[in-house]
Amino acid sequence: MLTSQQHYLVGYGSLLSHDSRSRYSNIFCDNMPIRAQGWQREWLARGMEDLQTCLGVSRVESAHLNGVLLPIEQITPELRSREQDYEFIEIDPATIVPAKKSAALENELSKIRANPDKCKIWICANIHKKQASTDYPIYQTYLDTCLVGCFDMGIDNFATDFIRHTYFWQNGWVNDRCRSGYPRAAKVTKQQQLKIDQLLKQMQLLKYRREEV
Repeated sequence: MLTSQQHYLVGYGSLLSHDSRSRYSNIFCDNMPIRAQGWQREWLARGMEDLQTCLGVSRVESAHLNGVLLPIEQITPELRSREQDYEFIEIDPATIVPAKKSAALENELSKIRANPDKCKIWICANIHKKQASTDYPIYQTYLDTCLVGCFDMGIDNFATDFIRHTYFWQNGWVNDRCRSGYPRAAKVTKQQQLKIDQLLKQMQLLKYRREEV
C-alpha cells in the first residue's frame, strides 16, 4: 500500500555500497540495480568541506549511468547534509530501467510510473563542476567504496560498466588506501582491492593514479 508519498534516490557513487550508506547515512534497503538514461557520471563534484573531488552527473542525452534505486521515506536533513554539495533533481521515471531482469524491480518501476503524484525519483547533481586537483583529490578509498557496491549487485560487468561510463579520471587521483581520506569509506578486503586494480588496469586508467607518499 502506498503511503502519502514515496521517494526514491538514484545512487551512482558511494551510495552504491550498502555498507557505506547503512553505517554512515542510516539508509537500509535492498539493492535495486538500474540504469539512468540521459545522465553522465563524472569526476567533477568538488567537495568544499571534505576537500576532495567526488562523483557528480551532467545531463547528456546520449549517455547513461548504472546505479541503484534506493527507496527512502523522505529527503531528510541528514541526507541533505551528506549531499550538501549537490542539488536534488526530480527525474522522469521513464528514464530508469532495470540493470537486469527482475520481476520485483519491474513491478516497483511500474508502480512509480503509475503514481507520479505520490512517487518521486531524485538524483543528486553536483553544484560545483571542477576537475580534481592536488588540493581536491579523487580518493581511491572513495572509488573502492563505489566499486565494492558494484560487486554487491552480483551482475556480470556491473563494475566494468561503472568504470567505462565515468569520465574525467586524468587529474588529482591519489591512492590513499594506507591512510583513508574518504570519511565514509566502505570495508574493502585486500582481495577486492586487487580485483579493483585489475579492472582499472584493464581499462588503462591506472596511469592516472598517484601513489601516496
